[in-house]
Amino acid sequence: MSPILASGRAGNFLRSLLIIAVLVLTMRTVYLLWFFHTPAWTSRPHDIRYCGGWYERADTPDVTGSQARRTAGGDLKAVMRSPVLRPITAHRPSSACPQYLFAKVSKDVYVTYRATDD
Repeated sequence: MSPILASGRAGNFLRSLLIIAVLVLTMRTVYLLWFFHTPAWTSRPHDIRYCGGWYERADTPDVTGSQARRTAGGDLKAVMRSPVLRPITAHRPSSACPQYLFAKVSKDVYVTYRATDD
């Protein structure tokens, strides 16, 4: 008999682990869709919430690290993680919110996000 279907202690334990895993994955997806408006399997959400506001993806092609530094006006440092656990970088020399965020999508390729005018 399969341990998942077993009525003993081991079967109950495996069943509970399986249920917890399904709940965690479901709730993670629901959270990402609710907060970031993107599913977990995409690396380029349309907007990102950071610094008390929203940043929208710019309609520009992906940029390299040097182009991102030139656009931002200085060195980039990680400021948060994206919904798919990739670093979001920005040039932030002061406490002011940066104008641009850059989401890393591969080794030296970034997607540009611009602060929305609220």
